[in-house]
Amino acid sequence: MKRSLRLALVALTSTTAIVPLTVQAQTAPDGGPTTAQEPATGGVEASATGETRPANTTPSAAGDGEIIITARRRDERLLDAPVAVTAVGGETLTQYQATRVSDIATLVPSLIAGKAASGSSASIFLRGVGSTALSAGFDQSVSFVIDGLPMSRGREISLPQFDIQRVEVLKGPQALFFGKNTTGGLISVSSNNPTNTFEGGIKGGYGFNADEHYVEGYLSGPVSDTLRARVAGRYSKAKGAFTNTAADEYTNYIPGQFRTRDRDRRGFSEAYGARGTIEWEPSSAFNLQVKGGFTKVKDGGPTDIVERLCGGGRTTPLAANGIPPSPNADCRINGRSDQSAIPIQVAEANYRYARDGNMYGDFASQYGIVTANVTSDPFDVTSITGYYHFRQYDLNNVSGEAYPAGFSQLADFDQFSQELRFQSKFDGPFNILFGGFYAHGDFVFNTDAYIAPLPFDPGTGTYVSFKRDNGFKTDSMSVFAEGTLNLSEQFELSAGARYSLEARDSYQRSLPANAAFAAAFPGGIVVTDRYRDDNISPQATIRFKPDTDTTLYASYKQGFKAGGFNISQALTPAPTAVLQDQGRFGAETAEGGEIGYRTLAFGRRLTFSLTAYRYEYKDLQVQFFDPTTVSLTAGNAGKLRTQGVEADFNFRVPGIDGFSLRGAAAYNDVKYQDYIGQCYPGQTIALGCNLQPAGGVFNAQDYDGRTPPKAPKFAGRAGFTFEVPVTDSGWSVRASSDVSYTSKYNFTDALRPDAIQKGYAKLDAALALNGPDERWTLSVIGRNLTNKLVVTAANDIPFTGGTGGGTAGPGVTADMSAFVDNPREVFVELAFKF
Repeated sequence: MKRSLRLALVALTSTTAIVPLTVQAQTAPDGGPTTAQEPATGGVEASATGETRPANTTPSAAGDGEIIITARRRDERLLDAPVAVTAVGGETLTQYQATRVSDIATLVPSLIAGKAASGSSASIFLRGVGSTALSAGFDQSVSFVIDGLPMSRGREISLPQFDIQRVEVLKGPQALFFGKNTTGGLISVSSNNPTNTFEGGIKGGYGFNADEHYVEGYLSGPVSDTLRARVAGRYSKAKGAFTNTAADEYTNYIPGQFRTRDRDRRGFSEAYGARGTIEWEPSSAFNLQVKGGFTKVKDGGPTDIVERLCGGGRTTPLAANGIPPSPNADCRINGRSDQSAIPIQVAEANYRYARDGNMYGDFASQYGIVTANVTSDPFDVTSITGYYHFRQYDLNNVSGEAYPAGFSQLADFDQFSQELRFQSKFDGPFNILFGGFYAHGDFVFNTDAYIAPLPFDPGTGTYVSFKRDNGFKTDSMSVFAEGTLNLSEQFELSAGARYSLEARDSYQRSLPANAAFAAAFPGGIVVTDRYRDDNISPQATIRFKPDTDTTLYASYKQGFKAGGFNISQALTPAPTAVLQDQGRFGAETAEGGEIGYRTLAFGRRLTFSLTAYRYEYKDLQVQFFDPTTVSLTAGNAGKLRTQGVEADFNFRVPGIDGFSLRGAAAYNDVKYQDYIGQCYPGQTIALGCNLQPAGGVFNAQDYDGRTPPKAPKFAGRAGFTFEVPVTDSGWSVRASSDVSYTSKYNFTDALRPDAIQKGYAKLDAALALNGPDERWTLSVIGRNLTNKLVVTAANDIPFTGGTGGGTAGPGVTADMSAFVDNPREVFVELAFKF
């Protein structure tokens, strides 16, 4: 009831608003993703020809092969917009059954995204810039906006995507147009809106490798002359595509306690979600949209997709605290790993959120958005009121069945936000967009950890090694403005800035746990932190159009991400002032620019774009995990410089109706600069851990000139679509295929030399038989047909090495728990529309 009242409050608090002005993009006729360049400004709703377009008008293709977007809060051809953005339309997502953010990442060169266990439970990097998952106190450098609602916690990666109009990946700093400032980029997801005519659809499918069943449907249309509605939903259930090699029963080294295998597969999930949208347009001067949705995902927890990589080239797992490794574990990324439950005696003994001891994840989210638009003279007014909530419980184990290096978590987040925008409609060459944004967030992040099989403590009633309650309250306020001056019919100059005020009050509390760990992790410690900061992020863009179908532009931009407090750090007996100082991290800023060129050529059959960029990040927020002390540290790097070139094309082949080619490529050169940071555990003096001596050991290494994690030098994608009629009555066959390639990258924060994901290529393909007017479609869909098992992130496993660091040696690097993306997937799907 409380949650329902909050959602109702969102609807009541918005009194003036517009139909969502998030980026609208239609797929090109080939159905592939289309790439552009980055925002300038404006806000007047304009069509491809520059004329005013009502805000609630659904954009459409302006011409053959052309794309319409609203990245500058106005409808315009992607060809005309000076923004670096890859737009993936709903048709492409459906074509390849892309329903997860990790699926979408395959479609966007230089985007590396995947799940993780602790902290934010997500690892998202774009152009080599991002935030790892370890600290729950970090905002994401690459954030989400879903239907106009900013989300920056990272757990949005768990949301299944369905009934999507498009996904847009905006690259580089984003200061002006999406509420909250970001530094690395933004993933904007826009769902379909109600239609003016009645329509509906349903589809169902089966995935062979994971034994997955799914069904999805929607209904849309007018309720009256002034009211339209749409409802959509999806349900899926999968047993999992990975093998669980754990034994049916394995000792826990305490008499009468055993660890048991609960499933023979890993990666299982059951998910369902629904979304409803109502649009009311009583007059041409006012319209109102209310959109709300919920999602529920149950799976084996984040570590259900973890596989073990052994440190230093070892071929057998290392013992943990003298406990031998399981014979069912190996040291390879091969789709096989040993995952088992903790003993029921441990789970039921004051181990919060452990439930029955089986590894699990339980994620639920709800959101509501009220968007209203008032059309007036000389300003149009937009209001976006949003509410977002998620709650996730999970139980995880990162070390397999032999050793209980596990933890449980509760992550609960509430966010209320309000944005108000004013867009002028002056008759002269100058117009201005201005407004304000406010968001309040309340985050609870509690965790219990069980990291050693020691006897029961009757005093505290638990086996648990340490317990912590953590969280923060945050307030973000900003005002923004951007002016646009048409110097001539060919030149447009735009410039503006966002001024941000950030406040965050954080806390950590340790609770009594097993007395055997009281010296290392004592209960009763309380640490609080009060963070305040402000920032001005300007940007300016000049655009030149020598003709209707050619655009050149240059832009200068800055970005900002607030600092805060590391609420995931271990609470040790150190003085409170030391813990406060260790937990603080500062703001991250970005500054740089890009130049771009886009054109239509060869009788408008070819669309081509080229972008070059260079940005410098100062005080990049970084984090590290120490497996010997089970502690996480957070701080700021000196500098990071990213520069590169991106290009893409779509080509409709002349003389062959229905045949098109497409491609995109990104060369990205990323380097740390002026950065002295933490050594990886087990790194000796000879291996570079030779700085900042203290207590007889060295504690830091030089990162200057080195490539940061998850920053492949090259990534690209190329493909084709060929659709041909097979009967005079309207039947057709559509074949499509795309191959993507990503060069090697390091997947650890401390750049371990044995943590390299080699370059890989993935092949996707689909074959569809369409009935007349595409009223029904039978498809066979293949993703990652090359069956590449790709590591997106990894952390050191506690107590499996990580010793000898900062000394002459010998040093022993720890084994790693590696998060692996999905293997080969093949689906058969039947869809109906009416």
